[in-house]
Amino acid sequence: MGLALSGLASGFDWKSIVDQLIEVSRTPQNRMRTEKSGLASKTSALNEIKSLLANLKTSASSLGSEEALLKKTATFQDASTNWTASATADAPAGDYEFELLSLATTSKLVGAGGLVDPLNSADLISDISVGRTITGGTFTVNGKPISFTTADSLDSVLSKVVAETGGEVVASYNSGTDRIDLFNTNGNPIILGASNDTSNFLQAMRLTSGGVSVSSSAPALSAPKVNVPINSAGLSGWAALPSDTYSFKINGTAVGYDPTTDTLQDLLKKINSSGAGVTATYDPSSGGFLLRSQTTGNVGISISDDTTNLFGNLKLTSGTGAALTSGADAVFTINGSGNLTSRSNILDETAHGIAGLTVTANGVGIEKVTVAGDTTASKKALEDFISKYNTVQTTIDRYTRVTTTGDKVTAAVLAGNREVGEISRELRKLLYVTGTDENDDSLTGTVKRLSDIGIQFAGIENTISISNASLLESKLLTATNDISAYFSSPNGGLSARLDSFLDRLVSDSGTAQGSLKTQLDSIDKQNKSLDSQIENFERKLASQRSLLESSFIAMESAQANYQQQSSYLAQTFSSKSK
Repeated sequence: MGLALSGLASGFDWKSIVDQLIEVSRTPQNRMRTEKSGLASKTSALNEIKSLLANLKTSASSLGSEEALLKKTATFQDASTNWTASATADAPAGDYEFELLSLATTSKLVGAGGLVDPLNSADLISDISVGRTITGGTFTVNGKPISFTTADSLDSVLSKVVAETGGEVVASYNSGTDRIDLFNTNGNPIILGASNDTSNFLQAMRLTSGGVSVSSSAPALSAPKVNVPINSAGLSGWAALPSDTYSFKINGTAVGYDPTTDTLQDLLKKINSSGAGVTATYDPSSGGFLLRSQTTGNVGISISDDTTNLFGNLKLTSGTGAALTSGADAVFTINGSGNLTSRSNILDETAHGIAGLTVTANGVGIEKVTVAGDTTASKKALEDFISKYNTVQTTIDRYTRVTTTGDKVTAAVLAGNREVGEISRELRKLLYVTGTDENDDSLTGTVKRLSDIGIQFAGIENTISISNASLLESKLLTATNDISAYFSSPNGGLSARLDSFLDRLVSDSGTAQGSLKTQLDSIDKQNKSLDSQIENFERKLASQRSLLESSFIAMESAQANYQQQSSYLAQTFSSKSK
């Protein structure tokens, strides 16, 4: 192994010579690496141009959309109004005076109260139903605290009122009126409640301070139990039913329920989510149920009960005291015309006939609204297009230019790429030519080319800019349809022409692959070929190095043998001479 060390026997640094020889032999490989580096620069440049062209394609497509150039605004003369309005591209420009004479209202079906039998005053507080849960604790009557638990009966609690006030206050439950009556025997007004009360008994029984006599406020105290199965809700006249699915219809929509498991609260939820178009609630103030239409307008509420007569027991059907109040349509005028009506307070085309205009009236009164083209949105779309177009052109110029400084000529990375240079010229041509309609006939409007809306090329440069802002503003206000035709006309519109051209450049589709993708794929193949060549060349260099090193090692070995023999001979002849 020692002989493998460079110059160990010969004193000759052959390893450095080998390194130099291999490095000289590496020259073709270095040229390949340099070529690969150049291809990487081309790939980066082509990918950047491809990305910018894709952005331009998106911007050009948006110019052909209704949102970009035909967008309308609807603004009120009174900026502080709580009304709102919107306009689509179809809305005719102009001023409109809306006068709302009356708001649209909802229909409602109000059920009667008295759904359950009067309270049994002998029942425990925990068992009676008055529409809310009664908590035990203390409440105050004429300054005297009354303590009780929910295990007390109603009669017991009322007796405690009499006892704690020393008979001053007479308290009783009247089953005929289903109310609690209090009477102050000393002739003074009864004072109920204190800030340190711990029970809601007075609120639950709807008792408040008043005169010498105080009674529970309307309606009657007894209420159905809404959080237990319907069979146990206490509805008057309701006979418990076996477990099964029963149903009824509201506005023709069926709602199913099981009285052994569903509560009245469950029933309300099912109605509200059924699609019947009503909202059902229990109204403690009336002691009955209420159905209200989810939409405004003069529409009815119809109920088709099942054989169980559930809605009859809820007193929501004809003959049970239920009252239907039909909703009203909104009544309005436009520009002093005759009265018009709308199911809702949203006055749209179906109500007034003005295409694309929607006004939401939030109160009776007069409001003036102006419909006009949204020049801000249109200019923003055009400016975006100009910016992206100019970025493409300046980027292509940067990558394809050839510059001369004195005797030095510098070529950019894509200077010899004729196809990329052609992209720049073709884009300029597309923006310069006159627009056509779907039949390739010349446009008939006032906008046939970009210069007609104040957008021009910057001399011989490929970039464009808004050269006449006042002309652009005027055209956006008065010729939106002509501008739209120039950009969005099928086949011959600028957006369509650009889209078709750019698609042929940037598409990554396997069946309609864009030309830039083709170039990038070609470069990728060249890179793979160079990688293969570099690897093969590296293997040859390794073999060459191994051969050279073996030769020099053999030389070192021979030199070492020679030195050993010479030393031996010298020692032998020296000893004989003595």
